[in-house]
Amino acid sequence: MAKVGVVYGTNAGDTKVVAEYIAKNFDSEIINAKELTLDFLNSYDKLIFAASTHGHGDLQKDFKTKLDIIAEAEFGGKTLALVGVGGQVKHPTTFLDGLVEFLPHIRGVKLVGATDIDGYAFKNSLSFINGKFIGLAIDYKNDKDWQARADKWVESIKSEF
Repeated sequence: MAKVGVVYGTNAGDTKVVAEYIAKNFDSEIINAKELTLDFLNSYDKLIFAASTHGHGDLQKDFKTKLDIIAEAEFGGKTLALVGVGGQVKHPTTFLDGLVEFLPHIRGVKLVGATDIDGYAFKNSLSFINGKFIGLAIDYKNDKDWQARADKWVESIKSEF
């Protein structure tokens, strides 16, 4: 298994907890999106982006300010998995919407880790495309089984990493 670069963007710390939990399953380097550089992105062929959604479905602010760097990266030949952290109860109409903001900037990447609804209830999510979330969906505050959900997801992507 190759070394994995894990980048998280968090406001309150929930996404950091989730990212650290996932990162321990890989030989990984984990950084806050505030510290993201083009060199970091170009150093890894395997990446995980863990981001929360805020406001009216917006990508977490530290990741949002780094989208230009993400757009500059050469993603051809790389594998990327996305992790979205949000609240299905408090934000049922924008649940994990922020994840889709990555899509125009990661052209050429092999995107892995799409997941099923698997018990989540929400009204709308831009990251729910063709019957699946575009990555791992975590409701850290309202899903007491989020770790089991993350463990299942990690096992499903390990062969890609």
